[in-house]
Amino acid sequence: MLKRFSVENFKGFEKEIIFDLAARDYVFNKELIRNSIVNKAVIYGKNGIGKSSLGIAIFDIVSHLTDKEKINHKYIENYRNLNKADKAVTFRYVFQFEETEVVYEYHKIDINFLVDELLIVNGEKWIDYNYFNQDYRYISPKIRGSLNIELVDNQLSVLKYIYRNTPVNPESPLTKLMQFCDNMLWYRSLSDGNVYAGFANGASTLSEKLYESGKLHEFEAFLRDNGLDYTLKYEAENGKHLLYAYYNNGKNKALFESLASTGTSALFLFFTWRAMAFEKISFLFIDEFDAFLHYESAELLVKLLNRERSFQSVLTTHNTYLMTNNLTRPDCCFIMTQNKITSLANCTDKEIREAHNLEKMYINGAFLDE
Repeated sequence: MLKRFSVENFKGFEKEIIFDLAARDYVFNKELIRNSIVNKAVIYGKNGIGKSSLGIAIFDIVSHLTDKEKINHKYIENYRNLNKADKAVTFRYVFQFEETEVVYEYHKIDINFLVDELLIVNGEKWIDYNYFNQDYRYISPKIRGSLNIELVDNQLSVLKYIYRNTPVNPESPLTKLMQFCDNMLWYRSLSDGNVYAGFANGASTLSEKLYESGKLHEFEAFLRDNGLDYTLKYEAENGKHLLYAYYNNGKNKALFESLASTGTSALFLFFTWRAMAFEKISFLFIDEFDAFLHYESAELLVKLLNRERSFQSVLTTHNTYLMTNNLTRPDCCFIMTQNKITSLANCTDKEIREAHNLEKMYINGAFLDE
């Protein structure tokens, strides 16, 4: 699990910003916590404060440790903060795998330009590798073995190189780290379609993905739960499977995606990823997950995610209706301000109880960092 993440000099984050997922000891909604780490987080913040950039920063790790889908266009412009464009970006991840803590830190000039990598396992240095200084290229014998490391340039991660060229030990912290990163998924529910990073590769329509999942009837039920009653069926045309909605006892039909509103499309996107990925992913970040959704649909999606214990999820939203102890808890709900992200639990000296109205407290300025 991701326990802590920090980044400095990335896009709008001139100073270091720390996303600390350490949980508190609340006695309610314990299912939202796993191994004393927040498993289901919701982030609030004003427009332009950096919620989207935080997700993009977290998923920078996917670009050089995995071969999964990348959102390179998000990194091309202003990768480094413009006030310190002459300095590298610092990324630092702290992972917890059962009793093992793994710290992975690296510096980059741009999305494909690694400066160095540092890997520390339970306080012991395993990798300290600088691509431009041969005096700082330590690799522990525990993971190096007899491997002769010859990197052509700094675009291939030394950590990835070691993992791909040594026997895989499923119990190794290195294996657990790489598999966690391989199964991270980021996507956004805005009008730019199915833009995603991590977990999979390639582009295909949502209709094709839903067909592959074989869960069309479950999708119809999901839509009904959201107040949408569709009769849906696939038809094969020119080697493709097209999704149609039927009307008037099947006499009339239209392509489902041509009828779907922006809100219905957002539900379609969520359900398709749920059907295709939720059994396999390790970490999910949905940016502006409810931008087009009615508050009742947003609540339903949060409840569905809260039931998923096997992966961490982070949502960004402006919907304060979700800021309730019926759905979340003070250490799972985060407020983002300029170069700072803090849980509600850490934004006040007041003891917060299950009966407190978090939304009302937030609106009335009870949380000091807001």
